Amino acid sequence: MTAVVIDASAGAEIVAGTARGRALARLLPTDTVGWVPDHFYAEVLGVLRRRLVGERSITETEAASAVARPRDWHLRQAAVQPLIDQAWRHRHNMTAADALYVALAELLRVGLGHLTGAPQPSPTFGGDAAASPAPTSDPTSAGGSRMGW
Repeated sequence: MTAVVIDASAGAEIVAGTARGRALARLLPTDTVGWVPDHFYAEVLGVLRRRLVGERSITETEAASAVARPRDWHLRQAAVQPLIDQAWRHRHNMTAADALYVALAELLRVGLGHLTGAPQPSPTFGGDAAASPAPTSDPTSAGGSRMGW
C-alpha cells in the first residue's frame, strides 16, 4: 500500500475532473491510500465556490458534480487537533492550513500529493503505509477508509 496526503488544491482539481486533476490521479499508484486532514473538505468546497462564483471557470452543473464527488472518495481522515503542534513548527514558511497537510505527512511518514505532480517525498518520508510507524499522536480519530480513484 502506498499512502499519500492529498492537499486541497490537488483534491479540487481531481473532483472537478480537470485535465490537471486527471493527470495527477494517473500519477498515483493504484494501491494508493489517501489521507487528508479534516479541513480538506471545507477547502475543496471553497475552491469550487471560487471557480463558480468568482472566476466563472466552471458551470453550475460542473460545480454540483464536483461537490458530489468527495462523498464517494474513500479518503482516510485525520483530526486537526493532534496535528496542531507539528503544524506550528512550519509557521515561518507556510500557511497554517498548508502546514496541517505537511504535519500529517510527517506524522504518517508519507509523501504529499499536490499540484506539482506526483506525491512529493521528503528525505525523511517513506511511501509505504504498511511500513510506516504509528504516528506519535492519533490523527485518525475522525475515521475514514481507503481511497478509490
